[in-house]
Amino acid sequence: MNPKHLDKRALLTAILLAGMTLAVFAPVIGFQFINIDDSVYVVGNEHVQQGLNRLTAQWAMTSLEAANWHPVTWLSHLLDVSLFGLNPHGHHATSLLLHTLNVVLLFLWLRSMTGALWKSAIVAAIFAVHPLGLESVAWIAERKNVLSTLFMLLALWAYVGYARKPGVLRYLLVALSFALGLMAKPMIVTLPFVFLLLDYWPLRRLGFGAAASSEQEVGSEPVTDHPLESSTHNSPFYRLLEKIPLLILAIVSSVMTMKAQALDHEIKVVSLSSRIANALLSYQTYLRQMVWSSKLAIFYPYRDFAIVSRPILAALFLVLTITALTVWQIKKRPYLAVGWLWYLGTLVPAIGLIHVGDISHADRYTYVPMIGILIAVVWGIAEVGKSQPALRYGLIATAATAVLLLAVTTTRDVYYWHDGVSISERSLSITGPNCLMERSLGEAFYNEGQIDEALEHLVRSVKIEPTDTALFEIGTIKFQQAKLDEASFYYQQALQYPAENKTLAQIHNNLAVLEMQQGSLAEAEKHFQQSLALDPRSSRHRIAYGWLLAKEARYDDAIAQYTAAMQGAPDPLAYFSIGSALEEEHKFREAAEAYRTTVSLAPNFREAQMRIDALNAAHQLN
Repeated sequence: MNPKHLDKRALLTAILLAGMTLAVFAPVIGFQFINIDDSVYVVGNEHVQQGLNRLTAQWAMTSLEAANWHPVTWLSHLLDVSLFGLNPHGHHATSLLLHTLNVVLLFLWLRSMTGALWKSAIVAAIFAVHPLGLESVAWIAERKNVLSTLFMLLALWAYVGYARKPGVLRYLLVALSFALGLMAKPMIVTLPFVFLLLDYWPLRRLGFGAAASSEQEVGSEPVTDHPLESSTHNSPFYRLLEKIPLLILAIVSSVMTMKAQALDHEIKVVSLSSRIANALLSYQTYLRQMVWSSKLAIFYPYRDFAIVSRPILAALFLVLTITALTVWQIKKRPYLAVGWLWYLGTLVPAIGLIHVGDISHADRYTYVPMIGILIAVVWGIAEVGKSQPALRYGLIATAATAVLLLAVTTTRDVYYWHDGVSISERSLSITGPNCLMERSLGEAFYNEGQIDEALEHLVRSVKIEPTDTALFEIGTIKFQQAKLDEASFYYQQALQYPAENKTLAQIHNNLAVLEMQQGSLAEAEKHFQQSLALDPRSSRHRIAYGWLLAKEARYDDAIAQYTAAMQGAPDPLAYFSIGSALEEEHKFREAAEAYRTTVSLAPNFREAQMRIDALNAAHQLN
């Protein structure tokens, strides 16, 4: 068959896949930010809000916020703010574009590696529209997932080029893509082991066994120039040695991630038996969700099963049985073992053996592992069609129907992600009452200005399980309602529960502001100092402390706090506060300069411009 004709078919297929993906997910562009983590990554992040510049880029490279070191993800959000401001539609459009690129890259990579056009297209089509991908695409906070996968697929494609014609530059391209992927999200740390799987099938770069080659299946040109040309170079030891630089990158990324999660107290103490039980059950749950995805939620509460129990033993039996069957067929049908081991291996970083947070599993964790299952299933069905020609058209119709049904399900479910209220209500309807989703729904109602509904769900959250965050949020609502005694009560209650340093710092900061309003400046200062001891990088807390110091006419100390608040990036509010302190000290020229800097950073800061005009009029500074 004419290769040029094949290239045109591949190009047309890629365009159709992209069009289908955009059509199914297009509604997300009109959606809002949600209150679950989007504030951490964008709308409530004082660094990201400033957009991309030299100082915020430096912050992105060093930040361990959000319990991760993922500078590429931060740079992506910073760039979006520079392009779209805090308009969520542009941010959603970026995530959708990244997912669409992933679909096209997945197809082109599989096509390039195996020569199989339609099988590659079916895998990419299911990946494109599967409801399990919704969380990664529609949730702006999960930008890191689609972004890291983009670089992972680029690394996989680069690896095919390296496998065909090994060379230093080609290897460096693989390493660079892998490194960028790790710097977007460390979920892909197991990619070097995926490369080893691909070395066996379909690249045939391992000397043991007799894996069937992809080109034998589809009649296309060989994937490698000289497969198995050297027993030394194709030994398992040599192929493992070849991956050592990539393994070093993975180890560095893992260490940085562990450090970030420890700093944010995200790693939870859970018994090893409980973690193993949850991992086994999660492997089974994800398989079921890939087949039947009718009830997906943003949060699934942790399941504490005994390791010797019927559900866990059933899950263990399923995993061992599938593993045994795929290994048994590894020579004759190597794609089964490669796809299954891809699934098992790429889930390891998120399967819960190191327990983070309060979740049992998450839809977003299947974004990459699902590819392995799809490869195994699609290649397996294709072989059935090849051996049973009478079934061929029926199998094609079944595949097309599966893609259509998945697309319809995703088109229906995508609207649950419109805003924080809808996705929280949807999740509660699936998981039943739990403290986290009740709290999230309360926060969503609060953001919508529905205070009574917000209090109702926050109180429900506390009744299910009292947490520092829910108590703090109730206290904040009471504070805003000028019910200071009730606010103080809830803040003090919040301090009695384990919390992240940032949450504790926010509680102390709010208590300090409350004490200031009541005239207890000495007590307020104690809380400010505790707040900054817990979160010294918070510019807002330093600025608030500076206001207290200025209130006591300690202007030099106040200016020192305002200046310290800008260690990460210039802050218009900090410059305005410096101007106010200098004006109180009758340093009018310096004050005017600080106000001018404020306006240069925030042109709509009207009060700063008014102070400049007033100083110019009173003191003729121009």
